[in-house]
Amino acid sequence: MALDLSKVGEREKLKARREPHWQRLRAGCFLGYRPSKRGGRGTWIARAYDEDKGKYRVKSLGDFGSLAGNEMFAAAKKEAERLADIVEA
Repeated sequence: MALDLSKVGEREKLKARREPHWQRLRAGCFLGYRPSKRGGRGTWIARAYDEDKGKYRVKSLGDFGSLAGNEMFAAAKKEAERLADIVEA
């Protein structure tokens, strides 16, 4: 079963760990979420595959703390897709 980070309830159930929980957005483009060990909001991470270098480029996106829980995914997804577009260009 695929992870759905767009659902606040599913994100809240995730265990804190160093490696983010990844959701595939499209081929070579992933959005990750790392829950906070101290409670509170977790951190969003973008990962995009760079074919020229043969490896992934990773970028921390922050916690989007100013947004409501249901708006965080949309904002993080937009940033992850922006990173993928830059890497693919």
